[in-house]
Amino acid sequence: MSETEHTEQAEQAGRAEQAGRAGSADRPGSGPTLLSLLTLAGDFVVPGRLAPGGADRPVSRLVVLDELEPPASQGDLLVAVGVDPHTEEAGALLRRAGEAGAAAVLFRPVETGSGNEALGAAAAEAGTAVLFRSRWTDWPTVIGILHAGLSVTPEPRIAGVPLGDLPQLAKAIALRVGGSVTIEDTAYNVLAYSPIGQDVDWVRIWTILGQKPPAHRRDDLRNAGFDRDLLRSDRVLHRKAQGEAPERLIVLVRAGDVPLGSIWVAAEGERPLDTPANREALRAAAREAVAHLLHDRARREGQDRLLLEAVRGLLDGQGSAELLAARTGLPAAERCAVLSVGAGPGGPQDVRARGRLVDAAFRHCTGRGEVSVVVPSARGVLVLLGGLAKDPVRARERVGLLAGSLARELSRQLGLRVRVGVGEVQDRLDGAPESRRTAELALGGLLFGRSAPDVARVGEVADAVALLHFADALRAARQLPVETPVTRLLASTRKAEVPLVDTLGAFLDQPGEKARAAEALGVARSTYAHRLDQTVVRESGIDLDDPDARLLAQLQLLLLRRSVADEG
Repeated sequence: MSETEHTEQAEQAGRAEQAGRAGSADRPGSGPTLLSLLTLAGDFVVPGRLAPGGADRPVSRLVVLDELEPPASQGDLLVAVGVDPHTEEAGALLRRAGEAGAAAVLFRPVETGSGNEALGAAAAEAGTAVLFRSRWTDWPTVIGILHAGLSVTPEPRIAGVPLGDLPQLAKAIALRVGGSVTIEDTAYNVLAYSPIGQDVDWVRIWTILGQKPPAHRRDDLRNAGFDRDLLRSDRVLHRKAQGEAPERLIVLVRAGDVPLGSIWVAAEGERPLDTPANREALRAAAREAVAHLLHDRARREGQDRLLLEAVRGLLDGQGSAELLAARTGLPAAERCAVLSVGAGPGGPQDVRARGRLVDAAFRHCTGRGEVSVVVPSARGVLVLLGGLAKDPVRARERVGLLAGSLARELSRQLGLRVRVGVGEVQDRLDGAPESRRTAELALGGLLFGRSAPDVARVGEVADAVALLHFADALRAARQLPVETPVTRLLASTRKAEVPLVDTLGAFLDQPGEKARAAEALGVARSTYAHRLDQTVVRESGIDLDDPDARLLAQLQLLLLRRSVADEG
């Protein structure tokens, strides 16, 4: 799951809490059953103990516990966010829930131990189901999924397609409406499609091959305001035929106020598509599709989260290469390498910017046929490459070529300067932590160095890496016991129009060559010399002929530059 999706689900969780508390307490027979809700939630929720008949009990609303709110009522699903399931408080909560007729209580992940026996006994006494949040997810995600699941209205025809079987669902919708169907998520990624007929619809074919509509097609839809219209509408939308692209009917699939995706139906042959009967059939299909898309999203996000945990565990030196190989297809016994990708001075700090970097890196690697996994990191993303050539020279060349193309293409796409630290190739997948270490060091040197290239291995930016190491080690000594020329100059610079620190820095960078320092700053030599001799020396009191004074100034300016890079 990307960091953008996580933010959206956190917002949904807030809405879920409000909706749950505002829900009516006098409709105990309404809503889905606990079993159907758990089925939709997939691996997000782990059933603990179900009371007799508890799986078939209807759930009327979702309630996030709050001491200031009224007590639970019939059919509630209580979300015990702040309650430790190992405490007596949890048992007391279960007993109160049972007295009120609540359907279930959802706790945070439970640890093994004797406390579980007490919880089970309290659940048996209360007659209320006990549920646990999965270890690999969080409260906003679970609350958002459950809230969306409460809005699903089961229909008899949904039984015709196994829950979550989106290809079969697409085929069923195509037969019902009479057209070619694609089911897409909210980012237009193709989730499923009906079999391709005899009529050639190149937009659909390229959409299926690329797993999302072509870029120019998405731009046209966005420029026409179609994205906005689709997200705001509960109706079936119609797009007229354009050139070789036939007419289409489109409907949003929504669980309550949570958009899940869309269904696109393209006309086939001469049969008219935009008819009242087809519109009604597509509306019904959208209602039926809610449960399927919810279940599919829970399944995919669960798999994605487990995959990310496995990759991060291995890269941190704590995971299993064999487990990761089983989940990703990365060969455990073949060469691997890690790329550390960052954008800007200190990496993309904005959640959406980081999400764009992850998506762009993933698309670029898969588009080049690389066996890879992309995960977010503190500076940007980490790319784990597997299945590299047996010949170490060829493997090293391939990794370098990919790093160069990543830097160029992502810089173009994102409008940022993207740099890539190249980790050393390792013989086996379990060597990934060492490759990650060298890749991160290289990226740190690239981001810290002033004249660094966009792509490098750690040995190619060794000076910058070493300086960065010294800068980090000297951070604790920033608060010096005495005032120095640089601290005086910093205080003076705040009042002056000309950056005096840059003037001093240019002199130190150009080993005493005032002419080259002036050229580096883009000022006249006479202007630079006067500013250095008359202003910098006077304000700071520095003795430019003293090697110790120059060394101290360089170290302090190094720390200053490091602070600026971190803030960037």
